[in-house]
Order: sequence, then structure tokens, then C-alpha cells
Amino acid sequence: MKGNLRDFSPTQLLSLVSLTKKTGSLLVNYKEGDATLSFRDGKLVYSAMGKADGSLASILARAGRISEKQAGSLSQYAAKTSDKQLGLLLIQKGYITQEDIVKSIKRHSLASVNSFANWKEGAFAFDPEKQPDEGRITVPIDLENVIIQISRLQKKDSQLEEEIPSLDIALKFTNRPNVKLSELQLNKDEWRVLNYIKPDNTIRMIANKLNMSDKQVRRVIGSLREAGLVELAHARRRPEKLTEQDKEKKRSNVVRIINRLQSIGAES
Repeated sequence: MKGNLRDFSPTQLLSLVSLTKKTGSLLVNYKEGDATLSFRDGKLVYSAMGKADGSLASILARAGRISEKQAGSLSQYAAKTSDKQLGLLLIQKGYITQEDIVKSIKRHSLASVNSFANWKEGAFAFDPEKQPDEGRITVPIDLENVIIQISRLQKKDSQLEEEIPSLDIALKFTNRPNVKLSELQLNKDEWRVLNYIKPDNTIRMIANKLNMSDKQVRRVIGSLREAGLVELAHARRRPEKLTEQDKEKKRSNVVRIINRLQSIGAES
């Protein structure tokens, strides 16, 4: 099985692998780096994308469990032994628990799948013989619910594009005097966007300042709008000032239309 994501979307590929319970690895060549997603009986067991090579040291560093410097040293150790040996050593030393490792790997795998689901192009090939190295720690993840969540997000993205067709407009806070921002349970990105809401800042300007994609900033604004915190600051048209002559002309047109409708009713 091979092709290009332009013709066969990531979601379709994941669904096919899950439904047919395939075992093997999906290799994708993307402009920002290659990706490898490995499966066993239709379940995702390993992922590597670009700099996120899927090694335990890399995963723990990205999860904030260890520093980048520590990750470098641990990677050298794992290269001589294996991720499994490294994980066992970290557990024995009390630096981390088995549950921490499993959660970090799951979080990494889910992030990889969600990122892959947004790719629009790239050559792919499925190799039924390729599996992760024996030394890797694999955590099986059922894809069915993941695919459903991705589909919902993609559908939501389409709706958000309709609701927020232009990013060249500003945002404003809604009039909710009883709401205390300090008590709101917002995520990091939502707080960041709130800090940049000013009359002179358009949505596009906010996205550029925060290094967000169009999709990301729309999702954040969509959540803030659902919470009733912000609204689009559409420019309001000033009421048209009519002269007495214009007003009389409009009244005449209305009378003419009414008379015409009455005559049509009489004829019928």
C-alpha cells in the first residue's frame, strides 16, 4: 500500500489500518521531516516524527520529565543498551515511575497522530514487515476513539472557518461584569490570546505574535466565544442620513409596492 496524502487522507489511512487490524509501519515523507507510525493488530504502538525520534529520552524531555541536557546523556546510554534498560534504570533509581513512562509515551503517540492527521500531502508507504526495534518501549493505543476525536476536530475546523471567515478583524471582550478571569479554567493558549485582545490587534496579528497557525488561533477563539468571553469586533456601519427629499421618495416607493400587491390580489 503506497500513495500520496493528496489522494488518500491521513484519517482514511488510520481508519484502514485500524479496521483491517494491520501490523507493520506507515512511512511518510513530509516536507518538514519523515514520520514513522508502527502498528500491531491495528493498534498504534510506536511513533517518530522529525526530531521527535520516539526514543524514551526524547519523549521524557518533551514531557518535561527530564532536561534536554539529561536527555542527551541518557540517549548515549540507551544507544549502548536499549530504551527498556534505560527505563528500568530510571525506575530503580526512583527518578520516574513506570506509570510516568507509559503516560509520557501515550501522550507522545497521540500528539504524533493528531499532528499527522493535519498533513495535506506527502508520499507514504505501508511496510508490513517493519516493526520498532526490540529495545523500544511500545504502548498499544486503540485508534477508534482517536479517529473519532480527530474527525470531530476537523469538522469543527470547517465550521470555525465559516464562523470566522476572516482573521483581519479584531476581538473584544463581552460585557460580563460578574465573570472573574482568575477563576476561569482556561488552557495556556487561551490565556495567551486573552492577553493580546486589544482594539488595534486583529486576529491575524495575535496569531503572528504567538506563532499560531490559522487553525490553532481559530480553535482558541472558538472556545473563548463558546465560553461567552469574547466576540468579533465587526465594524459597525454608521446609520445613513437621509434628506427629507430622500425620505419622501422612499415612502412613495413603499406606497407604490403596496398598491401593486393589492392590485395583484384583486385580479386573482
